[in-house]
Amino acid sequence: MEKQILTLVNETYQNIFLTGKAGTGKTTLLRKIIETSHKNTIVVAPTGIAALNAGGVTIHSMFQLPFASFLPTSSSTPLINNNTRFENRTSLRNHFKMHKNKRQIIESMELLVIDEVSMLRADVLDAIDFMLQTIRKNKVPFGGVQVLFIGDLLQLPPVVKNDEWEILKMYYEGMFFFQSKVISQNPLLYIELEKIYRQSDKHFISILNNLRDNKLNQKDIQFLQQYVKPNFKPENDFITLTTHNAKADAINDEKISKLKTKEFTYEAIIVGDFPENMYPIEKQIHLKEGARVTFIKNDLSPEKLFFNGKMGTIASLSENEIEIQLDGGKMINVERYEWENIRYRVNEETKDIEEERLGTFTQYPLRLAWAITVHKSQGLTFEKAALDLDNVFASGQAYVAFSRLRSLDGLILLSPISEHGIDGNETVRQYTKNKASENEILNACKNGKKQFLEKLILECFQWDNLLYQWNLHKLSYTGEVGKKSTYKNWANEKLSQVITLTGIAEKFVLQLKNIFISDYEFSFICERFEKAYSYFMPQLKEIWYEILCIYGEIEILKKVKQFKDELSDLDDITSKIIRNLLKTEQLIKLHKEGKDFENQNINSEKFKNMRTELLLKVEQHLKNKQLFVSENINKKDIKNQTEKISTYNITLQLWNTTHCVKSIAEKRMLTEATIYRHLIKLVEQQKIMASEILSETTIQELTEIFNEEENHSLGNIFEKLNGKYTWDELRLFKTHWEATI
Repeated sequence: MEKQILTLVNETYQNIFLTGKAGTGKTTLLRKIIETSHKNTIVVAPTGIAALNAGGVTIHSMFQLPFASFLPTSSSTPLINNNTRFENRTSLRNHFKMHKNKRQIIESMELLVIDEVSMLRADVLDAIDFMLQTIRKNKVPFGGVQVLFIGDLLQLPPVVKNDEWEILKMYYEGMFFFQSKVISQNPLLYIELEKIYRQSDKHFISILNNLRDNKLNQKDIQFLQQYVKPNFKPENDFITLTTHNAKADAINDEKISKLKTKEFTYEAIIVGDFPENMYPIEKQIHLKEGARVTFIKNDLSPEKLFFNGKMGTIASLSENEIEIQLDGGKMINVERYEWENIRYRVNEETKDIEEERLGTFTQYPLRLAWAITVHKSQGLTFEKAALDLDNVFASGQAYVAFSRLRSLDGLILLSPISEHGIDGNETVRQYTKNKASENEILNACKNGKKQFLEKLILECFQWDNLLYQWNLHKLSYTGEVGKKSTYKNWANEKLSQVITLTGIAEKFVLQLKNIFISDYEFSFICERFEKAYSYFMPQLKEIWYEILCIYGEIEILKKVKQFKDELSDLDDITSKIIRNLLKTEQLIKLHKEGKDFENQNINSEKFKNMRTELLLKVEQHLKNKQLFVSENINKKDIKNQTEKISTYNITLQLWNTTHCVKSIAEKRMLTEATIYRHLIKLVEQQKIMASEILSETTIQELTEIFNEEENHSLGNIFEKLNGKYTWDELRLFKTHWEATI
């Protein structure tokens, strides 16, 4: 099954729902997909913790969605009901003002992975779909991005308040992601992983399946009755799973307070931007010798001494060392674990989407383990557990709790199983009937690959955006009398060349479409592609080189920002076409050779090397024109500009390493106000993002304030917020705001 799933992800455009019972390896497969995919991939999840565990970012931060419900309508104003805000398509557009870097990420995205999809609400998914269609200017579902949904719908459900549901129920039958408009109209390929790795006891697996599917019968309940022990006092090798934080905290507090040993406190080391709502574990951990703990991460060392859910007892503590005796007797020293808060960015050299580290949270991966909530136990595995499910409040909680155990041998029930405690969602169970058969999956692989290659080849020669961008550039010379006007003839000449090339490409696309609806040999398509590649690539490369040359010539000039932006847009669209041609050429070759479309089989350096080669030519071109440049620019202006760039770059370099204004000010022996001025300039130049300096909460609050304030007077805003934010923070945000309008 893994092979087919990787094929569907890497070699088709098929949107997929990948599910499976607890312990079937969904998380492991996700890691394999990310590791092998050649596509520009973004990973998101509904919550900060889920995103952290998946190695991605939150849905709301990635797509700039407000924390409000979404109605799939185009009303002129958002709706407010009992202090609950409802966005619609019209109002949501106001949140799509974004920096060029974020827009490039959205436009470059090829594969979107949404993990822990059981918690994803239908209205949020429709908001994502609308955002992608809008930014990518593509009206197909998700703006043409392939989406992989991962999760178990019979675990934790989406959360919706009564006030929200009163309005949402007019548009939705329910809040599960598959009840969204986009999925209802465009069904997913439903794939279920069936092999369970966590449990091997067939009887236990049968009970889990019945529990999950709400088919627990009297025989099952009678069988489980033997594990009910209401007065059981969990021994040290047991962990209690309970439904509420207060219960778990009370048990842990009581147990640790009875230990007479010295208490040690371990403070997390937080570097850069790591919001509190993303903390994977407590900022402060209080431990004593004799305390029961569980690991919340796997051991990354070659020895693999522990795994998430492995339990043990604190043997000894010091300020810098924790020694644990694992259940089973082995003694180990525990090291701190580093979690990363990342964001995505587009590599300017390769145009690939890359992860950028914003901050880190370093702490011992331990949690007190006399008790833990069912919610926090997701993803963990225990040998022995006492389940306190008397107050189950969410569908799927009982199943999650039971499925944490490896076998029935380690099960204790602190209360009898009742029908209320195992109740699930009938809508979800009906949806699970959509599971694809093995033949359907194989056909999707075969047909999907053919469609994938055809679409990929067609897109290589569909250049409407290129022509549109050149037409815009030509129009920008109207009335121009400055330095830019000297390039008018060049722009006209290039536009004529692009018109000719685009016309030829359009005819080639029509030919290909006619071939694709016939019974053709792929070798014939390969031959046609190679000829087209040989014809177009040299001319596109020459156009790209000239764009880079002109940009180099004007880079040092003043009052040419719009010109630079236009050339940058031409650079982006041209380089995207060239990158697609280079990659498609390699994928066609892999198909001919019968090799998988995986990262390791693709040379991603080809594009980077071509760009480097052109930039070296540009550098030589500029050296040859040095006299021309110096005659047309005041030397004093060059000197002043260089000095300014130099001081900003020093601050930028320090910011990239420390992310601390106070530290930079001390190192540079400047005031913090001066460093803030530098940062404001760097935000204006889009060399750093405001979100690197201001928290997500701050940006969200100030965005709402600036939306409401007509003239954006900082004085008025400062007073309105009672000085909550400093003047430097307000100035920095205003720069960010103006850059995104």
